[in-house]
Amino acid sequence: MPAKMKTKPLISLKILLGILVSGILVYNFYVANNLKYETGGDAVSFIGLGLSLAEFQKYGHIKVSEGSLMEAFKNKQISWEEISFVGKSTWRPPVWPFLIAGIFLIFGYNLTYLLIFKFLLHLLGIFIFYKTLKLLKIKEVLILAGCFLYAIHPAWQLYSRVFLSEPITFFFMSLWVYLLVRYFQHKKGFIMQSLVAGIMILAHPYYIFLPFSIWLILFIKKQIPFKSLFLSSLICTAIVFSWVIRNSIVLDTSELILTTSSGAVMAKGWNEDVPRLHTNTKGDLADETLVLKDYEYKPEKSNNEVERMELYKNASLHFIKTNPDLVLPIIWKKLKSAFNPFPETPRPGVLETGRIIFQVLALFSLLYLLIFSRNKLLRSLVIGLVLSTIGITIITYSGFRFRMPQVGLELLLLIGMLGEVLPTLRKKIPKG
Repeated sequence: MPAKMKTKPLISLKILLGILVSGILVYNFYVANNLKYETGGDAVSFIGLGLSLAEFQKYGHIKVSEGSLMEAFKNKQISWEEISFVGKSTWRPPVWPFLIAGIFLIFGYNLTYLLIFKFLLHLLGIFIFYKTLKLLKIKEVLILAGCFLYAIHPAWQLYSRVFLSEPITFFFMSLWVYLLVRYFQHKKGFIMQSLVAGIMILAHPYYIFLPFSIWLILFIKKQIPFKSLFLSSLICTAIVFSWVIRNSIVLDTSELILTTSSGAVMAKGWNEDVPRLHTNTKGDLADETLVLKDYEYKPEKSNNEVERMELYKNASLHFIKTNPDLVLPIIWKKLKSAFNPFPETPRPGVLETGRIIFQVLALFSLLYLLIFSRNKLLRSLVIGLVLSTIGITIITYSGFRFRMPQVGLELLLLIGMLGEVLPTLRKKIPKG
């Protein structure tokens, strides 16, 4: 078949997919912009930290209610007389708040600018994902399909409408995977992928084990030398540890702290209700105070967030020591939940249904690559992701929200699997 006849359908497909992606992104921006003042909880906490950095040049809590803050943004009239800096903090990971602060300082205190930034970052992520698939030498039609699915992924659509850190982590993970694949293929960009890995962890500590586990598997499979394993781990650790040092100095503690929320997160995953009530959709809504029920402590010595972190951590360890019969049931429950592609409590909506389909496909591709693939890079990514998930799930817990940033990696594995399976099927189908 002439080259022109081959490229014409691809050009038409690119135009069609481009129109569809544009329409879906515009619609999501419209929805996100209309809902931006209705946000609450963790999302407002990130905005508050960005505001604290921009106005007071300090990373910490500000004295203002969620409702008042959102109303001030809505009226485009923030009264600094009514907002004061309360105290330094490290409850949240720092990357997204620092980006928020930068946007506020450059463009002004308007939530629409945050949405524009997130959507532009997603467009850049689509391009990076395209470059990643090109490095893997996958057929053009599969690359287009992969980029389309990346662009309109239901999980991204859901989280594009709120101000949580998951979409930002999604981008940094996509960037890190691209740099890792480029280093694997062309042996360049070694330092950059290590730096980005550290930034990714500081965007979402749930992925603290992911880079190290993948590097380790690549080393075991003799795909990278020990020097690369060691230096990558060293650079990444240095990036992460810079924030730990900041926390030790600012919060005046000898504890090695990445985020003080780690104590509460651990407590949510280690209490007597986990075997019965834990789900992959409501894990973050669990009551962390349950672990304190049979733990003796002095409330007056648990006033600040460092002391509360230590309290929850120590209470969780005490629970594990005093309830050995519950350890394995809890681990089993959390691991089963972490790898379950189906919601364990109902999540209605078209996007939630779409997310389930994607997660089923991701699990299938993970199993296929793990069992049948001979591609050492893809198998290393799979094993590293599995080990990372097991590690963080045992220590804390997993869930649909925390897993959102890895959808780009899951799509990469899905397209990689199709790149292996389709040519084999084509050979087996009789011609004529």
